[in-house]
Parts: sequence; structure tokens; C-alpha cells
Amino acid sequence: MLNNKKILIGICGGIAAYKICELIRLYKKNGADVKVVVTPNALNFVTKLTLQTLSGNEVFVEQFNIDEYKPEHISLTDADIFVIAPATANTISKIAHGICDNLLTTTACAFNKPFLIAPAMNNNMWENTFIQENIAKLENAGYNIIYPSEGFLACGTNAVGRMREPEEIFEKTVEILNTPHNNPLHKDGEHLLLSGKKILITTGGTKEKIDPVRYITNNSSGKMGIALANAASRMGANVTLISTFNTPGPFENIVTETAEDMKTAVEEHLPEQDCIIMAAAVADYKAANYSEQKIKKGNENKISIELVKNPDILKEISSIKSSATIVGFCAESENLIENAKTKIQNKGCDYIVANDISRKDIGFNSNENEVYIIDKNLNINHIEKDTKDNIAVKILENIFE
Repeated sequence: MLNNKKILIGICGGIAAYKICELIRLYKKNGADVKVVVTPNALNFVTKLTLQTLSGNEVFVEQFNIDEYKPEHISLTDADIFVIAPATANTISKIAHGICDNLLTTTACAFNKPFLIAPAMNNNMWENTFIQENIAKLENAGYNIIYPSEGFLACGTNAVGRMREPEEIFEKTVEILNTPHNNPLHKDGEHLLLSGKKILITTGGTKEKIDPVRYITNNSSGKMGIALANAASRMGANVTLISTFNTPGPFENIVTETAEDMKTAVEEHLPEQDCIIMAAAVADYKAANYSEQKIKKGNENKISIELVKNPDILKEISSIKSSATIVGFCAESENLIENAKTKIQNKGCDYIVANDISRKDIGFNSNENEVYIIDKNLNINHIEKDTKDNIAVKILENIFE
């Protein structure tokens, strides 16, 4: 996948630095030539010998190689992509302001090919106004940012700030290198198919409460919807993401929990949208009667909970006469195409994106997918297995081109 590609990895001083050993292995396994530049603090978390052994190349720390009298920050720019992971708040801010006080930041200033930056830090640091401004500044300049996820942090909290896993960074690297004209310093090559468009996207599995501790939900990870939101933003759209969890990104994020909450949020934003993409897995049913107190376990072997239907958000917004293009999703375990055709006819939307959840290699919780896009005239477009990031771009291109 990366034969003859030259990858420069920049490692900053964060606890996630140890994960970059696995990232180097993935790059090397797929044919890339890997060089590593580190900040001095990074060597507090991973050793120079380890990085040299895995990469098969010298690891660069000092600004100048005194033995050869050559400026390392210039020689290191001979790479196809600069991946900075983990990227600390300090390094992100320096790059955004052109500060060159170590070999990594100086190399970044001289590098004029694609970047991929994977932030990792405490959640309070990540949410800091100045850090978010610097992230936005880099993204607006064309730098690729793979936003941190929510998870257990080294400080002991469970929040957003965790560096994305090496496999995700690897897949994003492959996507960037396979995208023509992906150069942060040459804006004329940027893909702005959706410039000026307003797009609303829903994602995640809704939670329907039974009592204060129990709820009905499903296996949706929300990855496809997040990929769509990121892709649409990169392609120039003004994106509103309605999700069932906090999702940092270059878009407005509205967090909802139940189907009713999501329906209210969608209807509130519907009139101003050019396109609605309903990628969320909305629970079909909810408990008829919510118990204010935890339902206690008795001696019975069985318990019955009455369920009632949730609102059909896709069908309801499709019935509203608006100029917005409405896109639905369907997840099927059998008769994929037949069920998808039935659904688009019943819902009245413009497109249905169908994916097969019976397969273990795609769909729920996977980073890859394979879909069929069906329009209201029942024309079918098959998008073969690929990363969800790439699938997202192809879905948007199919709809808007």
C-alpha cells in the first residue's frame, strides 16, 4: 500500500509516544521508508535505540549534524508526508505560529508537502480556546488533523484527548497519499466540491432509557457519520453533526441521546440545509413507561417491558416539502439490495446508503465499509470495500456530482 513512499514521523513528548512503535511497524510492513525526528522530551517516553531498530534509519534529534555539517531540517523534507504523532499542545501551537526552536518544528516550517497531525493531551488542554484556535488555523491552511478520541487518559480521566490508534493513523496516511493535490500550501489543489453547502449529518446509536441505569441501544460506533462530517468539511461544506456523543472536529456538534431528542434537533436545523444525511442508527422502539427508580431484580425468571415505536425521523423529514437532498442509511443482515429498495420507497428520501452488517470485516465498529448507493429511481452504485474515510468522500461525490 505504501511501496516507495517516504514517511517522516515527528514524535513529541507525550505518553502516547510508545504507540508510535506500532505505527512505524505498520508503515514498514506496507513498504514505506520511514525516518523519525523527535523532540528531546519524546525520548523520555520511547528510546532512540527502539525507534532506530524499528525504522531501520537514524533517529534525528539535534538541529545540525556536526559531523557532516548539513542542515538536517532541510534534508529531512525529502519525504512524501510528515506525520506528527503524538502532537502535543506545545508543538501544535509552535507550528501554527511558525516558531522554530527545535529540529521537529524547524523541519515542519520547511516542509511543503502533506501533513497529518494526531493531537494527544489532557482534555482540559484540548478544550483550551487557544489550542482550538491553533488547530483551526492549521486545518484552514490545509493541514490534515486526525482528531483525538474519547477514552481513558494518563491523568486518570475518561474524556476527549486520547490519540487515535496507530491503525487509524495508518489508514488516514494511506488515504492522504492516495488523494491527488493534497498539499497544505497549495490551495488551488483543494477539493471544494461542497463549497458553500450546508449539510446536516446524524451519527451514533440512540439510547432509549428504561430506568436510571438501563437503556436500549445498538452496536453503532458512529464512525461512518464522523467520516462523512470530516470529509464534507474538507470539501468546503458548512457541517452540523448531530451525534450521540461528543465529537470534536471542524464542524458544529450537537449531542443528543434519544430518538426524540435527535428528531427535535434535526427539525430545528432542517430549513437551512442543502442536504440531510441520516447516518445515525436510531432505535426503532423505546420503553412505553420509563421507571423513575431502578427496576429491582425479583425472584421472577422473566420480566416483560412494553415497547412502543419511536418516531421515524427519516420518513418524517422526507415528507416535508423542502429543497434539501435527503440521504438515509440502512443496515441489513440479509437481502441487502431488496430491503434497501423497499426502504427508499417507504421512506420517500432521495438516496439510501445500504451496508451489510452480517459481515465481520465491515460495518459496525469497523474502520472499513462497503456500500451500495440507491437513488429514488432505484439506480444502484456500488462502492467497493475501502476505509470509511474514503467511502465518505465517494458517497458525497456520488450525491453532489
